[in-house]
Amino acid sequence: MKRDPRPDPQQVLGFAVALARAFLLVERLWPRLWPPLSVLGLFLLVSLFDLWRHLPAVLHIALLVLFAAAFGWTLVRALRGLRLPSREEALARIERDSGFRHQPLRLLTDRLAAGADDPLARTLWERERARVRNLVERVRLQLPRSGLPRRDPWALRALLGLLLIVGLVSARGDVAGRLAAAFSPAVASATAAPPRLEVWVSPPAYTRLAPERHVVEGGELTLDALAGSELVLQLHDAGPAAAEVRGPGSAGPLPFGELAGGTLEARTKAEESGTLEVALGGRPLARIVLSVRPDRPPEVAFAGPVEITLRRSLDVRIEARDDFGVAELALLVEPPEGTDPEEAGGQAERRVLVRPARQPLRVETRAFLDLTAHPRAGLPVVLRLEAADAAGNRGTSGPLAMVLPEREFRHPLARRIVELRRSLVEDPRRWALVALELQALGHSDAAAQLGAPVPLAIFVSSARLLQDRTPEGRRGAVDLMWETALLIEEGALAIAERRLREAEEALRRALEEGAEAQELQRLMGEFREALQRYLDELQRRLAEQMREQLRQGDRTPRDLPLDPQRMLTREDIERMAEEARRLAESGMREQARQMLEQLRAMLENLQTAVPQLRPSPAEQALSDLEELIRRQQELMDRTFRMRRGNPPLEGPQVGREGTEDRRGGARREGEGGTTPEELARRQEALRRALGELMRRLGEQGLRLPGELGRAELEMRRARDALQEGRPGEALDPQGRALEFLRGSGQAMLEQLRQQMGAGRRPGGRPGQGMPGPTGRDPFGRALRNEGGFATDGVRVPTEHDFGRAREILEELLRRSADPRRPAYERRYYERLLDRF
Repeated sequence: MKRDPRPDPQQVLGFAVALARAFLLVERLWPRLWPPLSVLGLFLLVSLFDLWRHLPAVLHIALLVLFAAAFGWTLVRALRGLRLPSREEALARIERDSGFRHQPLRLLTDRLAAGADDPLARTLWERERARVRNLVERVRLQLPRSGLPRRDPWALRALLGLLLIVGLVSARGDVAGRLAAAFSPAVASATAAPPRLEVWVSPPAYTRLAPERHVVEGGELTLDALAGSELVLQLHDAGPAAAEVRGPGSAGPLPFGELAGGTLEARTKAEESGTLEVALGGRPLARIVLSVRPDRPPEVAFAGPVEITLRRSLDVRIEARDDFGVAELALLVEPPEGTDPEEAGGQAERRVLVRPARQPLRVETRAFLDLTAHPRAGLPVVLRLEAADAAGNRGTSGPLAMVLPEREFRHPLARRIVELRRSLVEDPRRWALVALELQALGHSDAAAQLGAPVPLAIFVSSARLLQDRTPEGRRGAVDLMWETALLIEEGALAIAERRLREAEEALRRALEEGAEAQELQRLMGEFREALQRYLDELQRRLAEQMREQLRQGDRTPRDLPLDPQRMLTREDIERMAEEARRLAESGMREQARQMLEQLRAMLENLQTAVPQLRPSPAEQALSDLEELIRRQQELMDRTFRMRRGNPPLEGPQVGREGTEDRRGGARREGEGGTTPEELARRQEALRRALGELMRRLGEQGLRLPGELGRAELEMRRARDALQEGRPGEALDPQGRALEFLRGSGQAMLEQLRQQMGAGRRPGGRPGQGMPGPTGRDPFGRALRNEGGFATDGVRVPTEHDFGRAREILEELLRRSADPRRPAYERRYYERLLDRF
C-alpha cells in the first residue's frame, strides 16, 4: 500500500493549537507584567547610575524596601485572575487568523451523532472531514499582539529602555559592583573608608618619562616636579562633601570634579614652587609642598675648528646634549658690534642646521654651509651655535670670530662686481659711487661680450641703488650683484651647483626629521637628478679647461692626467648616491644620512680645475690596492647571492664591472661569476693580483704590512672552498681577506704620509698631494683634514647587509598580517614597519 507523503492533519492541528495557546497566554500576560517590569526597570536605573552610593543608609534601606514592596504587589496583582487559554479558544484563534468561516476545524474532533449506520450519511460525513483535513494544510497564525499601546499611549516604555542602555554604558564593566552596592547599604555609605589622596605627576610629553604616583600620608607630602608637569590629584572615599585645592599662583580655589566610583579629581600645572592645600567640606585635608625644577636649556659647542672646504664652504662639527633630547640645531651669523642693523648683513642671521626626528639626548653631527653669498663674505663675523629642546629652551655656544670665506672669481668683470658689493656692505654711504661704476661696467666691452643678460643685470643693480635709497633697496642690489657675478663666472655650473645644494639639504633634513617613505623617494629622485646635472656641467667645464691648457701650453694629452677629476671620479659619486638610495629604501636612515654626509664632503672638496700633478709609483700602488679591495668586495657580494640561491647580477655593475680596466684597458679575468668554478677562478685572479702588488711595493722600498700575507692566505682558502662547490664556506675567508687588505692599506697610507710630510708633495697645494688618484685612502674615503673630512665615516653596507634587511622586513610584514597574533603585538610590528 502506497504511503501518503503528506503530514498527519491531526499532528499539524495539534501543534498549531499548542502554539496558539502560547500566543494567547503571552497576549494576556504581557500587559499584566508591565507594571512589575517597570518597577524593576526603575530599580536597575538607580543602580546602574550608581545613585545608591550618594544616599544615607536609612533612605537607602527605605527605598530598597519600597522597591521590593512595589514589585511584589504589582506582580501579585498581575498574576491574580490569570486564566490559561482553552483548546476552543486556540481553535478560534487559528480559524480567525487563517480566515476560515463556520468553525470548520472543530469537525475533526466531532463525532457523527445520528445516522452512523446510514451509508449515505457516513459517506457525506467522511467527505466533509476530508475537506477539513485539506484545510489544515492552510492554517496560519499571526504573531502575538501587544496590548501595551492601550495602557501606555505615551510610549514611556521606550524611554525606560533607552535609559537602561545609557546606564549600561555609563557602568563601563562595573555592572555587578553597582548592583551589589544596591543591596549593601551599610557598605555603600554607613561604613565608608576615610578619604585617601593620591597625586599623579605626569612630566611633559617631550621628556618621554612615565607618570609617578604618590600617596599623601599623615596629611602632608613633599613633591619634586619638572616645570610644566601636570599634577592630577585624586581623592577617594570622600563622600558627598565638596573638595577644592589652592596652589601657588592660582587666582582662586580649584574645585574637584567627580569621576566614576565616587572618586574626585583635580588637575593643575606645576609652574612654580609653593604649597598646595587640599580642603574637603571646608576643612583642611592635606598639604603638598611642591618644588618645581626648571628644564635646563641644551648645551651646544663646536666639536672642532670650523674648516673651510675647497669650495669655500664652512665645515662645522657640532656636539650638543640635553636632559630630554635636542630638538633643533642652528647656526647664528652675527655682524661685529657697531654695524648698522638696517643695512645688508647688519642683522644676525639664523640658519637651521638639523631637526633630529627622535630628539636624541646627545647629538654629534656635521654641517656644510655655503656662506659665500652672505653680504659679509670676506668680512669679519661672529659665529654661535644654538640648540633648542622641545620645550623651547635655547642654549648657545661661545662666540667664534672669523672672516667668512669669500668665493674667488677669476673673471675680471665678476671680480670687480664682487669688490663693489663688498665695498657697499662695508660702507653703505658709497652707494652713489658704486652705482656710477656699475653703469660704467654695464657699458664696457667685457659685459657686452657676455650677452644681453649680463649688462641688463648690472644696469638693474645700479638703478636700484639710485632709485631706492632705503636699506631694503640696498639689500636687493647686493643680492642681485652676487647673482650677476656668479652668472659671469660660472654660468650654468653655478645654477646647477645651487640646485644640488638645495636638493641635498632637503634630503638631509628629511632623513634626520623622519619623513615618510614616499617623501624620501621623491627627494632622493630630485637629488639624483640635480647631481647628474651638476656632474654634466662640471665635466663640460673641465673638458674646456683641458682644451685651453693644450692650446696654451703646447702639451700633448699624454702629459695630462688621464682622469680630469683625479681627486674623485664620477662613477664614485654616482655609486655613493646609489648606495644612499638603497640604504634609505631599506630603512637604514641613519646610515643613509651618514653616506649623504660623506658624499657632500667629497663634493665640497672636489677640485674643479684640471690638476697638474701625476701620481707617483707609491700613489699608483695604493690606488691599485684600492681597486683590489673593491673587486674583492664585489666578489664577496656575488658569493653571498649564490649562497642564497640568487644568480649573480649580470651586465654593468656598480664600479664599472665588466668594462675595461682604468689602467690596463683589458677585460678583467673571471667576469660573469655564474658558477662556483668561475668564482673560484676570479678569486685566484685577485690573489695573483695581490702577489703582483706585493712585489711592486717591495721594489719601491715600502715596508710590507703583515696583513697582506694574511689576506693572500684567506684568498687561497676562499678559492679552495669555491672550487669544492661550497660558496657558503667561502664567505668568512673572503670577509677576513677584506679586513686584512683594509688594515694593510691604512698602514701603507701612514708610511706614505710620513714620507711626504703630512700630505704635501713638492710644488703641490694642500690636498693635492694625497695618495691615490682620487685623493682618498684605500677604503674609498677622503683623508682626514687634508681632504676635508674624516676617514672614520660610514661603512658601506654589503649585499649581505641588504639581504639581511630584506629578510627582517619580510618577517615584520608576515607577523603584522598574522591574525592569530594579539592585536597589541600586530600594532607593535606596524610601528616598526613605519620606519621602513
